[in-house]
Amino acid sequence: MSDTVEEQTLETRLMEFEVVCRRCQSKWQPPIARFVNAGTDPDARLGILLNTMHQSYCPHCKLKQYIDTTFEYYDPEQNIVIQVRPAWEFKAGGGENYYFKRFEDLIMRYSKTDVRVDVVFGLQELIDKYLGGEAAVAAAQEEWNARRAAAVKRHEERTLAREAFEPETPEDGEDPSTTA
Repeated sequence: MSDTVEEQTLETRLMEFEVVCRRCQSKWQPPIARFVNAGTDPDARLGILLNTMHQSYCPHCKLKQYIDTTFEYYDPEQNIVIQVRPAWEFKAGGGENYYFKRFEDLIMRYSKTDVRVDVVFGLQELIDKYLGGEAAVAAAQEEWNARRAAAVKRHEERTLAREAFEPETPEDGEDPSTTA
């Protein structure tokens, strides 16, 4: 499939990406976002702000690994597509000239779609430039903590409800019909 302008959509797209554990050499294929629509998938924004997007754990040794890959982020409220490239590429690729080449490619790809475009290098630049900076990170952390607290509360309530309906088991093999 060619990457022509007519084929561009603004829908979240995932792909599998083979990862090799740097500790135990196990291989697995976690899903990785290639294009994120923050309007239809708002938890992606939360994952970016909490720096948990594109992380995976080795299924064998449980080592956490960050998968440093290029993806595009679409914010319908700002009507912008932002290509997020690994932070190290800016210096390794030639600085501003590298940026302008990536920017030009992105402009061409979305030239028939009514969106603005930009290129950033690393999640931190995306956060600082478009997602609200450290205040947004703090708000995301508060939201995540509230979600976790609510999930713990729901779990505890289900456990208590389940325990209320479980019959008590007699101790030491007693016959339940003879105990008072």
